Amino acid sequence: MSERRLYWVGLVSISLLAFWLRVHSLFANSFHADEALFASWARHIASWKDPLLLTQTVDKPPLLFYLQALFYPVTGPVEWAARLPNFMASVWLVPLTAVLCRHLYTRQNLTQRRRDAENGCHQNLRAPLRFSRINVLLPALIVACSPLAIQFSATAFTDPLLTFWLIAALVVIRNPYAVNRLRITDYGLPITDYRPPITSGLLFGLAVATKYQAVLFLPLVVGLGWLTGYGRAQWQRWLMGLLPVLAIILFWDMARTGSWSLWSAQIGNYGGVRLAWSWELGPRLAAWGQMWGTAVPRILLPVLLLLLIGLAWHTWCVDNAASRVDLLLALFVLGYGLLHWLTAVPVWDRYLLPIVPIVAVLIGRGFERLRDWEIKRLWPRPISQSLNLLISFILLILLLVPAWGARYGRYPIGGQPDADQGAAKIAAVLANEPYGTVLYDHWFSWQWGYHLFYRKVYISWFPHGAALAEDLAVFGRDGNARYVALPVGDISQPIIRAIHNAGFQLQPIATAGNIVLYQISPNEVTR
Repeated sequence: MSERRLYWVGLVSISLLAFWLRVHSLFANSFHADEALFASWARHIASWKDPLLLTQTVDKPPLLFYLQALFYPVTGPVEWAARLPNFMASVWLVPLTAVLCRHLYTRQNLTQRRRDAENGCHQNLRAPLRFSRINVLLPALIVACSPLAIQFSATAFTDPLLTFWLIAALVVIRNPYAVNRLRITDYGLPITDYRPPITSGLLFGLAVATKYQAVLFLPLVVGLGWLTGYGRAQWQRWLMGLLPVLAIILFWDMARTGSWSLWSAQIGNYGGVRLAWSWELGPRLAAWGQMWGTAVPRILLPVLLLLLIGLAWHTWCVDNAASRVDLLLALFVLGYGLLHWLTAVPVWDRYLLPIVPIVAVLIGRGFERLRDWEIKRLWPRPISQSLNLLISFILLILLLVPAWGARYGRYPIGGQPDADQGAAKIAAVLANEPYGTVLYDHWFSWQWGYHLFYRKVYISWFPHGAALAEDLAVFGRDGNARYVALPVGDISQPIIRAIHNAGFQLQPIATAGNIVLYQISPNEVTR
């Protein structure tokens, strides 16, 4: 089988594997609180109840919510409708990672050759331009089997779509030496078929319109553009793709609130951004290290460290275009990790998702260098080919074992079957309650906002037990049915005592997961 055909067979097979690993979660998982909130915003848009989300406290750019809203009229009010944009983006991300790896290194080799020709170094210009199958397909396989990528694929979080736009923006970065059709000149150089880099700017703008975290990837985009020969004209065209998207976001927010409030709302919800205190550094490092074990299989973490050291040494010894890309990617991953460790941002698994494809490309490059440095030098060709096949088989097993568990949501990350703690089943109990019914809640309001959307139940949030007791003292005897949803365990005892002290009794109605639904009724003595 030719190398080209093997490449396409491998890429299609890995993409189908990614689809199979992700499709189960599309229908089996339940909503995390944040997912329920985002999906409820999408339902406000889809039902035309509030298309600009004027009544909602939005702290995220709106692209994902409007994409989700496109599916609700087709599928109806089902949870998996809100997951479809991310599911499709997550499956597409797998072949896109292979394309990124191929374009990064073949284009950089083209750039290096053009520069050598301009400098009069015509040596080796006629050598064939090749990319390794392992170097291209291994990163795609890692992304396909990453537990973090699998369990975030069928979710309503913003991060899977953000990751797709970012990688797409890197893939389509064009440079004066990029080509569509290869034609050979006197020096063996392809003739340029130049395209303006507006598409890359547009895709990066779509990433910003999905989540502001995309701004953190701007140094990587600038660095890659610099390596591929971007000048002032190219950056101006790149901005021509980015600025219209930013203008649309600004116009949308101004139409809603009359001010630029999205950024301040998001920073306010995080409690501001500050450097981590010294006593926080140790626990934060341990927490992030545990999260990294879900981005790639844990057994590959020490291998990744060794490969990064090897790539750094290769970059130090060999100064060429490909090694500069290695250095850029490694420095970006290191800087990204240090930023999230040294600043007091929440230690959330979703923050690692956008760099999983970048890490996968580095692992693929490291194995490629390892094969070139050691196996080919130490062993004859037949033995080296057998060793390559053996290493590939071992890697496949190491990747598939954790991927199988992630398919069924067995890791405490991303989407999980019991993420809603039973809220959907409790909401089904209240679905047919009449107008005037009140559900008191402190812990699960975002869940009720989605599951009781367009239902007749009024959701009343209370900050503490005393506030609930005051509300019951005023309205609790008006004859309407009143319920309270409490989590299982001692955490609910202060609320239960406050209700009893206010002269009311609780009757368990339903239990699902970690939630107990009680009906509140006045004590007979106090009526």
